[in-house]
Amino acid sequence: MHDNRRNYMNELEREKKKGLSFPYLIKVLFARLKNRRRYQTPGFGLAAQLFATTAKHVIAKLGPVEGEALLKAAIEEFGKERGRRIAETVKKKGKPLSLRNWIIHTDIAPENFEAKPSFPAGDLEARVGACTFIRAADAWGLRDYAKLYCNYADYAILDGYNPDVKLILDDRHATGKDHCVFRYVMKEENK
Repeated sequence: MHDNRRNYMNELEREKKKGLSFPYLIKVLFARLKNRRRYQTPGFGLAAQLFATTAKHVIAKLGPVEGEALLKAAIEEFGKERGRRIAETVKKKGKPLSLRNWIIHTDIAPENFEAKPSFPAGDLEARVGACTFIRAADAWGLRDYAKLYCNYADYAILDGYNPDVKLILDDRHATGKDHCVFRYVMKEENK
């Protein structure tokens, strides 16, 4: 431990005296390869931490009722804009605003969620256990603030994309389970 501390201090002293250079920083590449993604938060996770921190301050300043109302309006505006942009992408490709095309052209990487699909009665049901958004908010002790995003975002995204897509969401916050279930209803007789 003592040697590590001395190396740490030597690195700091070296940087302060000599500055930075490519040969000095080349070790970063190898260290990052060795560490892989151990110290990194996925992009959606960083967004969760930013949102939840912001929500914490908004609610502290405005109170729970007014604060949540303001956050809801912002989340819905953000979600609808995301949905509209996905719809624009789909339309530019000459495709219909189907759920299938929404999944193909969505703006979020699939590695943010581990979804297990099923197809009850012709609907798509996605059971999401691991979620980078909630995991990252939990890491900072901000789950209660992050769940505000979950309450409104997905409905708004689909409304911006195609209001004809019906979403039934059983989220982990309301059910107390370790997963969320997103049920996407397109079949008319199921609506």
